[in-house]
Order: sequence, then structure tokens, then C-alpha cells
Amino acid sequence: TESSGINAEYGGKSVLACGDRGKLVEIDAKTQAVCNTYQGHQGSVNVVKARDPNTFVSAGYDGVCRVWDTRTGGEVKSLTPGSWAKAARPKMGNHITVLDVWEDWVVVGGGPNLSLWYLKEDTGFCLLDMVGSIPSAAKFTQDSIITAGDSPFIYHWGLSGKLKYKVTSKLERVTDLHLDTISRNQPFLVAAGSPAELDIFMDLGYLSHTVPYLTQ
Repeated sequence: TESSGINAEYGGKSVLACGDRGKLVEIDAKTQAVCNTYQGHQGSVNVVKARDPNTFVSAGYDGVCRVWDTRTGGEVKSLTPGSWAKAARPKMGNHITVLDVWEDWVVVGGGPNLSLWYLKEDTGFCLLDMVGSIPSAAKFTQDSIITAGDSPFIYHWGLSGKLKYKVTSKLERVTDLHLDTISRNQPFLVAAGSPAELDIFMDLGYLSHTVPYLTQ
């Protein structure tokens, strides 16, 4: 079975790996032994994110986000973004490739439009309209969400779904985002994409410099 994603959170105690047969595996970081397996998805599981020390969220080809509890090994909630009329894009499919979670908030997209969900509710909270751009990355940072896709733009949203501002990278499209907020004085954001460069944004929004990471 091919592993399609990992998540090494939970204070370094365990690693979550997702693969192509609807299964997630939890591995003890010290002993490398399998702690638990989680089965419920149909087809590949594309992304998995820790929610807190006891729960995590996964999503994949079947278009379903599932919340799991590591204490019981069972699923505690599921949501299907493509079934929400505002997010649905039938011609694009239901698969999910973008996911992040913060407390009770989940941002998710792929085939369906990028949307924000509150886990205590059973319907979507709001859309994050990226003006036709197909989402490739989404990150929570405290009470904000940063998203990007197949365009040069990086969007900063509030939890209300209102666009705070957007910045323009030097990339033709953005494929991944990395946040470093440990440095409280000046947190930074790294955007990767095409062409093969890294754009470094200081204070999460000011483009400081660009670094090529592939050379001929």
C-alpha cells in the first residue's frame, strides 16, 4: 500500500499515515509499532490533520471528511463538502485534496469549492471564494486562514469568511504553504510552487525575497 500523507503531531508520541486503500495507520514514534488502524474511507486518503491530542481529521477521494478519536479508535463525525449546494462543483468531482483544522474549525476543498466548516454544525459555514482558482493549500493561523491555488495570489481570510487581504507572489501558481509563527516578533510564510522557487513573506504578508530551490 502506498502512503499518500503523514502527520507527525500529538507531541511527537505518534505518527499518522494515510494511504490508497481507505486506511489510516497510527504508529508509535518511539517503538515504530502500529498503535491503531482506522478504516472508513473509500479509495485513497489524501490528507490527515491532528485536531487535538485525542482527535484528528482525514479526507480523500471519496469526498468525506472524517473525525476520529484515538482513544476509541472510532469515527465520531463526518461531513461531505460536495453535498453542500454552495460548495458543490459536480463537473470537478467530490475529491478532497486540501484540509486544515483548528479547534472546531475545518477548511476543506478540492473538487468542491474551498469552504469553512464548524464541526458542531452539520452544514458549511461559508465559502472562501478564490475567484475560480483551484485550491492547493490552506493553513489556519490563530483566527485567520491563509489559502492559495493555481494562481499567484495568496489570500488571508477571517473566520467570518471575509477576505482581509490578498498578496501577490512571484509564482505562477502556489502548490504549498508553510507557516512559522514561533518567532513572535516577526512570523513568516513560505510559498512554494511553479516555477521552482520559494517566496518568503515576512509578517505573513510582505514579500521579502525569492529563493530558487532547483538549479540546472
